[in-house]
Amino acid sequence: MVQAFHSRRDLILAALAELDGVTCDVPDGAFYVFPNVTALLNRQFANGTTCATSLELADYLLEQAQIGLVPGEAFGAPGYMRLAYAQSNASISEGMRRFAAAVA
Repeated sequence: MVQAFHSRRDLILAALAELDGVTCDVPDGAFYVFPNVTALLNRQFANGTTCATSLELADYLLEQAQIGLVPGEAFGAPGYMRLAYAQSNASISEGMRRFAAAVA
């Protein structure tokens, strides 16, 4: 299981690294990542939507990409989002594809 979670972690980190301006530290032992998404805030997306907070971004991604993320505000860290990777590699890849498309 440790090897599987390392693979999933590396997969989601690689996808996050492809998002312009998004940064993320490598987690030591969790099954989630906590990227800084402030570069995505106050930016107009292709459908005309602009999100001022990570809470608004989480709502937008739920509606537009059908992916659930926890906004950093829930942890006292506005501008961040929590993404769990306790899913299959295929599910992670699909979710991150949808994320990227929604914020393009």
